[in-house]
Amino acid sequence: MIGGHPVEALLRPPAELNAGTVSVLVGVTIALGPEYFMMTPGVGYGAAAALGLNGCWWLRRGWKVVRYQRGLRRRRRWTMAAKRIPVRRDRLFLGRGFRWGERHTQRLHDCRRTRFRKFVEPGRLVRWAHACVAEPHGRRLAWLGRLLAADVPGNPCRPPPPVGGSSWLHGVEPREADVHLPLRDRNGHTLVLGTTQVGKTRLLELSVAQDIRRGETVVVFDPKGDADLLRAMHEACRTARRGDEFVLFHLGYPELSSRYNGVGQFHRITEVATRV
Repeated sequence: MIGGHPVEALLRPPAELNAGTVSVLVGVTIALGPEYFMMTPGVGYGAAAALGLNGCWWLRRGWKVVRYQRGLRRRRRWTMAAKRIPVRRDRLFLGRGFRWGERHTQRLHDCRRTRFRKFVEPGRLVRWAHACVAEPHGRRLAWLGRLLAADVPGNPCRPPPPVGGSSWLHGVEPREADVHLPLRDRNGHTLVLGTTQVGKTRLLELSVAQDIRRGETVVVFDPKGDADLLRAMHEACRTARRGDEFVLFHLGYPELSSRYNGVGQFHRITEVATRV
């Protein structure tokens, strides 16, 4: 304890697994033959149960360390179909996350220390498998590396999802929950900051889909012309049975774009000059 706060030590070998395994094995051994330990059956079974519970407690603590380190080494995969997005009348679903606190700041600081690098970075086997996929030429057993790096569930060498950012930001908190924003807080402006490929457009898709399904009017200005965003908005309109209300305005695709004549109607001839 330092200053009344517990000191975490999650970037270390999970020694609790050893203690838990030994405790469970000893308990099983006593349960199979209590007479070999000069115990009566009642005492032997009681001791075996106590050792088993103690072993499970230690194994649970060790698994917590293993799960925490695994979450730091690789990004979590989380997907949701458009039809499964929850739509509420009083709040906006933003995804999954957690409230950042002091312990998360300390955990992130520990991840950046050189002495803990082996606990937060992928192992040699994972790096080799990913290298075989990226540059297969000139590598021995490249076919084995590509096989190990197959994108299938349960594969420990599975490549990370195609998103940017650091896995540490989510890994510092293994327990995440749904995050909602009250609709009354959307009256003001919202600024979303992030580097490339971290999910800014996906967040926009999520909020737009909910607004469309909620029956609201949505206007989106997209200077980049993101095709995935366009498809997501169109699919959201179809899902909400509002496909006939979808309007696209794009100068690059006049055959698909809606048309607007800014000088078609005017009351005074001087208005035309201000619209050109």
